[in-house]
Amino acid sequence: MFSKITTDEQYHQYCEQHKALGNQLADGIANEDKENQYYLLDLVIQDYHRSLRDPLLRLTPVELLKALLQEYSLSALAMSKELEIPPSVISEVLNYKRGFSKSLITRLAKRFDLPESVFLKSYPLKKRNDKLAS
Repeated sequence: MFSKITTDEQYHQYCEQHKALGNQLADGIANEDKENQYYLLDLVIQDYHRSLRDPLLRLTPVELLKALLQEYSLSALAMSKELEIPPSVISEVLNYKRGFSKSLITRLAKRFDLPESVFLKSYPLKKRNDKLAS
């Protein structure tokens, strides 16, 4: 039915649909299906607004980690020592060859005072032969 907003065109389309449904509901042309559509569109539009305000939501976990390392002037090696994680783990994560483990997520979230959820977003990993995996 509705999906996450990824373009300005889709955003404007959803806003028009939301407005039209709101007018119908206000005019008493209501049924459960229209109310559900209105509610879902409202949630999708709110999510889009939230993603525009919060740049963390637009980054993959790897992009976020790279930005944090840069912001705090930390090397991957320094981070691995600080978190007591083998340097190869950080390197493989930064090169999309390994996903974030629960332990790494917990340590990074605590280190940077962020919610663990910012490191949970799905992203493609590279296989050993460097083809992208889904």
